[in-house]
Amino acid sequence: MLRKFKKLWAILEAEGFDGVIQRFQSKFFSISYAQWLQQTEQSVTESAISDGPLISILVPIYNVDQTWLIQAIESVLRQTYSHWQLCLADDASTANHIRPILDRYANQDSRIQVVFCSQNGGISAATNAALALATGEFIALLDHDDELALNALHEVAKHLQKHPETDFIYTDEDHITPQGQRHRPFFKPDWSPDYFHACMYTCHLGVYRTSLVQQIGGFRSEYDGAQDWDLVLRITEQTKKIHHIPKVLYHWRTLQTSAASGEQAKPWAYQAAQRALQDMVDRSQYPGWVESYPERPGFFRVRRHIQHKPLVSIVIPSAGTELKIGTQQVCLLEQCLQSIRHSSTYQNFEIILVDGYDIPEAILESIQAPDLKLVRCDQPFNFSQRMNLGAKAAKGEMLLMLNDDMKVVTPDWIESMLELAQQKEIAAVGAKLLFPNGRLQHAGVVILAGNPSHAFYNGAGQFAGYYCSNIVTRNYLGVTGACLMMRKSVFEELGGFDESFPLNYNDVVLCLQAHQAGYRNVFTPFAELIHYESVSRETKLKPGELERLHSYFEDTDYMLNDPYYNPNLSMLRPHFQLAWPAKTLEQKS
Repeated sequence: MLRKFKKLWAILEAEGFDGVIQRFQSKFFSISYAQWLQQTEQSVTESAISDGPLISILVPIYNVDQTWLIQAIESVLRQTYSHWQLCLADDASTANHIRPILDRYANQDSRIQVVFCSQNGGISAATNAALALATGEFIALLDHDDELALNALHEVAKHLQKHPETDFIYTDEDHITPQGQRHRPFFKPDWSPDYFHACMYTCHLGVYRTSLVQQIGGFRSEYDGAQDWDLVLRITEQTKKIHHIPKVLYHWRTLQTSAASGEQAKPWAYQAAQRALQDMVDRSQYPGWVESYPERPGFFRVRRHIQHKPLVSIVIPSAGTELKIGTQQVCLLEQCLQSIRHSSTYQNFEIILVDGYDIPEAILESIQAPDLKLVRCDQPFNFSQRMNLGAKAAKGEMLLMLNDDMKVVTPDWIESMLELAQQKEIAAVGAKLLFPNGRLQHAGVVILAGNPSHAFYNGAGQFAGYYCSNIVTRNYLGVTGACLMMRKSVFEELGGFDESFPLNYNDVVLCLQAHQAGYRNVFTPFAELIHYESVSRETKLKPGELERLHSYFEDTDYMLNDPYYNPNLSMLRPHFQLAWPAKTLEQKS
């Protein structure tokens, strides 16, 4: 009992109350997930696809238990889509049961081809041997102890009928115990390059255009253990025709020896992953390095050298509001400026202060410095207008929009945002913002049934989030304008903040416009600040603001289908919990 209490207390200290709740939910998650599955996976009759592509399933095999090998093969034989080829490559197994099983299945079904490697070459060599057998237009990867969902290939073929140009498909996945109990589902976002550089989230099921895999040289043995991550890193440098099917179509077997059993199962695989990521960085136009998370094996931070050390223009709208913090009356603007100047390791910045002639003269005198420029506006408070005025006066290549009720926590916050914002494919970069009590205020913006919401709002500040979303760089449709970095050229290209949104949703509009223009928006947890949110302004929505936002983007599906969320997750709360009651999904066209 004492041991359990100590463990509970350690979780509470490390992850807060939300962490304890998440662990509690995880323990019983298989029950709720089982109920969810009952509702979503009722048997349905699907019309056969007669003219779909041939899909070759590659299975590298080495000394796997016969029970799991048979179940893996049977999961292919049970597929509701019949136009497949199963390519089995045995990597010189020493277990006597392997060859008879493979021979039996090859004799049983002409769609099954087998190759027996003369020597053990590792998983990449075996997968390449299976690839050499493939005649399909697409290949799918199946581990020798996992299972495909009954309709996995049918869903893939159905998608390819609608989108024949697709080069790479990935699906949602879950885990399956030796007893057959399904648990730990992973409901993934659509293609998210920055999240992918942090973790191999696409994983299973992955389906690839065969010619493209052959073109890039197949699988590379020097990255064994992370060979699929390395493959996708190289494939996505060649194509943007990437699609996600938001359905659980792969069951990852949880065995002691498999990566599915836990983060420590294959430490050498994480070393290979870090090398593959470093190789990707070395190929890119933004040199840098890769850092691992010792406490979170399998998750990484890709760092980039800051090029040219650009001038950053920090634009702050303010009214000089004061707040009682503890026993002291504090001017939030003074506190904000002091923390920027004394807590930031990046010093090539200017500060553009925009006020409405309402900052007391005494405060203006106290904050004067060579790095500060004052821009005055005699109009009623309009966040968008004031930010636009500040941006116009800025000399920097980079704009950093910042509320005046902020206090810097991480000294290298500017560098952490710059590493990302300097990249030409990225528009808005948002920071991790905490309330003064340490709870989470901002970690990205998700759109739930048309309502923009802060992901994990008011959760524990150190809680890792859904598949570590709060502790790694991650793509979102939007980030808050309370602390947002963007290249000035992109800001001007997008037309700045829309002044018809004076208080709310102006940041959402800017980010959605950036997304429409082909840019990515990124959240980084490595820029952390305390946000005394809304002390300086009213937060209530004005009549018609949400409706106007919807009409603004009525020709898109962002309001109902956030690509960086998942339709299987709740539309009621932004905490990445299972949608309940569950709904049967149709693919997004």
